[in-house]
Amino acid sequence: MADKPILEQTFNEGLDSGKYVRDGWISSRLFIEVQSNDAAAAEDALKRVVFSGLAAEKSVKLLHAKLYDIRKDKGEGKDSDVFSGVVEVKLLVRDFRWFVSIVIRYGPSAIEITEPDKVTLTLDDMQSLLADVSEFAQSYSSRIIAMLKDDERKKLYEAMFSAE
Repeated sequence: MADKPILEQTFNEGLDSGKYVRDGWISSRLFIEVQSNDAAAAEDALKRVVFSGLAAEKSVKLLHAKLYDIRKDKGEGKDSDVFSGVVEVKLLVRDFRWFVSIVIRYGPSAIEITEPDKVTLTLDDMQSLLADVSEFAQSYSSRIIAMLKDDERKKLYEAMFSAE
């Protein structure tokens, strides 16, 4: 990752992040990476994550974003260059349940929770959080399984449900 961002933007200036944290919000820093066979597509994807994704989330207060230069890496095989990029975002998320949802949906490669030092979850919070994770896993696996050919799907089910 380059030291100097190619795009840097501050959001929600004047927001009292300390008050939000005292009210139960999670303060964090996420690094989100993308890869593409096209440099412009990689940069556009990172911009969409920030401006169309995170900035539009009702449970998120985006504070700062830094988009670093798109890097060209050698892929495997002829004419298989890969372009990768990283965006660093600082944000506040309404609560731990929503923070987990953001992490699942945006898949950051690195996560740093900066505040608070601890979070207390009620039984209802824990069950709701686990239900969210289970729902996402079921939805994601259903989509993947639907893309498999019948023989691939059969092999997958055999491996998943074997007695070994």
